Formats: sequence, structure tokens, C-alpha cells
Amino acid sequence: MLIAVTGGTGYLGAHIVSALLDAGHRVRLLVEPSFRNDELTALLSDRGEVTWLRGDVRDRATVSELLDGCDALLHAAGIVGTDDSRAQLMWEINAYATESILRTAAERGLDPIVSVSSYASLFPPPGPVIGPDTPPADGRSAYGKTKAYADRVARELQRDGAPVVVTYPSSVVGPALATAPGITEQGWQTIVRYRIAPRVRDAGMQMVDVRDIADVHVALMRPGRGPKRYVCGGVFMTFDEMVSAVEAGAGVRIRRVPLSPAVFRAVGRVSDLLAGLAPLGAGFSYEAAQLITAGIPTDDSVTLSELGITWRSPREAIIASFQ
Repeated sequence: MLIAVTGGTGYLGAHIVSALLDAGHRVRLLVEPSFRNDELTALLSDRGEVTWLRGDVRDRATVSELLDGCDALLHAAGIVGTDDSRAQLMWEINAYATESILRTAAERGLDPIVSVSSYASLFPPPGPVIGPDTPPADGRSAYGKTKAYADRVARELQRDGAPVVVTYPSSVVGPALATAPGITEQGWQTIVRYRIAPRVRDAGMQMVDVRDIADVHVALMRPGRGPKRYVCGGVFMTFDEMVSAVEAGAGVRIRRVPLSPAVFRAVGRVSDLLAGLAPLGAGFSYEAAQLITAGIPTDDSVTLSELGITWRSPREAIIASFQ
């Protein structure tokens, strides 16, 4: 298949594109006009047939050129963040550009049309578990709000019968592929630098290996399966288990400071207020603290059974991200 791809030069997207090429697909990859990463360009070009299109995903003419003659779409472009410092750009790209490209792909008859969302778009859920039928939430940050907006658009297209497939990765961990590390790993940098971390009782979250997410998206590239939604939560880890994995990967000892969930969330609020000034880490915010202290599990049963996926250990993925 010839697959149009957006967001394929980011942390998650690079893994997906590499896996698609390894599976024998051809890729037309939209990149920003200023994109330059010689290592990633060479790596992907060695994997298979990839063509590069420079342009802006917000531009309709660029989107039309990207989709022209393609069989399928993998839309992974997005602004990721747990604070609101780039809220306007998130609305432009995560929400409105996503709506435009999904509708255009549906009008052109591409199949499948895959949109990479986030389980943040489903948080907080109305029940105790996040699953494929969990409705989009109102969102507590610009990221959550914009991803939920795009999810509502995707579900509207699904109700109309378009072959739109939405995936909901949780906190993605694992080694980067000639790109910057993922947002979750960026949040560990302060912990490793100062060798101190909170110990929060009953805190934890779902984590999934970036290579598993790539495998999921390769498995989705089969036309004729219709509208689908797949939660990719992975494995639940307590916050303390995550810190232990960071210790093992970074080769440092990290002191733990007991904090109550309420105090941990308060620290998240301070991080939001001092974003860009206080060195609390790119991946930490009030929303991140809420996700961690809520400890809501996911129901991945449909993903695992229909796609034949087995989740890797997130602990091993965390350790590998430091190697």
C-alpha cells in the first residue's frame, strides 16, 4: 500500500514509519518545511520506499497533494504537551488540521484512515476503566481538549460509515529512533538530574512500549475492516515502579520523598503556573499529576485479540530508553 503519513518524524511517528516500511509498505511522508534530521532521513530511506513532502498540515493544498494517489492515511501529527503553553498551536493542529485531513481522506475514499489519538482524550472517564467505547472527555488541558475534539470528529465520520480507525496510546516509553525522546521520558530528566522523586501512595498509570504501538499500526493497515477504535494502554505501573525502572536505566540512586496524592497534584498546579521558569520537567503538570494519582486502568482486550498483539514490559522499555 502507498500510505500518506503525517507526524512521522516525531518520537512515536518515526517508529511507526520504520515498521510500515519494514512491512513492505510505501510511505509518502509530510514533514515541516524546516525539517532536517539527516540520521532519521537515512535510517528511513534505508528501510524502504519513502518519499518526502515538505509542507504544513494546516494547508489544504498540501494535504491534497499528500493524499493524492494514496491508498491509506496514518495521521500522527500533533502537538504533545501536558501544559497549556502552546494551546493555540494545539487547536490549530491537534483539532482543526486533524478534522480537515480526516474529512478529506474520507471524501477521497482512502481505507483505512488511521488517526493516532491519546487516552488523555478519554480522561477522566465516566466509569472505572478506559475502553474503546469510553466517550471523549471534556478535557482538563489544551492537549486533552484538542485531542477530544478530534476524537469527536473521527467518531462522527465512523457513524457515517467511513473506515476511520482511532488508536489511544497511553504513556509511551522506550528508545527513541533518531529523534528527541518522548514526552514521558522528558519528564524523567529532572528526577535523574536531581536524583530525587516523590513516593506517592496508590499512584500509577498505564505505560506502553513505543515498539508495540508501531506494531499496532502495522496491523491496522488492511482495507475493508471498517470503523474501529483501539485502546493501547499497555501495562499498569505504580509510580514507584516507574522510578525504580528509571534508576535501573540511568544507573543512579534516586531518593524518594513521601507525598500525599493531594500534595502531588498541588505541585502539578505550581508547575503549570511556573511553566518555563521552574525546572520541574517537560512532562509534569497538574493534568499529569491527575492522571498518575487517578490510576485508571484500560481495557485493551479488543486491541490484543483482534490485532494479535502482546504488550512488552514497560519496565524493560524504560531501561532501554537510557541505552
